[in-house]
Amino acid sequence: MREKKYKNCPRCNKRNLINQEKCVNCGLIFERLKKVTNRAGKEAIKNKEFNKVIYTNDLPADVNKWKIFILNLFLGAFGAHFAYVGRYKFFYYNLISSLILIVFVALISVEIIPENFIYTSIGETISFFITLPTAINLIICFNSLVQILFNKFKVPVSIDEEYVVDDLNREVAYDILKNVKEDRENEKKHKN
Repeated sequence: MREKKYKNCPRCNKRNLINQEKCVNCGLIFERLKKVTNRAGKEAIKNKEFNKVIYTNDLPADVNKWKIFILNLFLGAFGAHFAYVGRYKFFYYNLISSLILIVFVALISVEIIPENFIYTSIGETISFFITLPTAINLIICFNSLVQILFNKFKVPVSIDEEYVVDDLNREVAYDILKNVKEDRENEKKHKN
């Protein structure tokens, strides 16, 4: 098996050498991707801070690939897998198109809409405009299923500021302890 020489930047999708520390195009520091979470990405999307969000297929620790797969398999037509990761536009599209189809079929089955109405020119047009979004919905679901299986499903992530603050607090604490230790050693040297 050949060793990978290149990787794509998750922000701008430009090709970079595998050992590069930052993207040559957009300047993203790849080390920071270890401090991203889907939770922070969803929070940034809800707050409309889209410049903080990166879509990546390297799943963060707070996202389970098999949970996405199961949600897509059983509730994919309703967009449950998109809701789980925070891709809300796809979620709303899938949910609304599925619900419209269900309501249309229910209206026909309880005979509020007569069955022979479907065979009229207006009925055929309405049926077409109801089933077309549902067909697109199913294509999106199947495509997502394939992407999940081949690790190509993109998840919105953002730098988790709490994680970074905890990291900084550890570094600051380490620096303080280091300075205290050095001060004590200097005091001992001056006493001798």
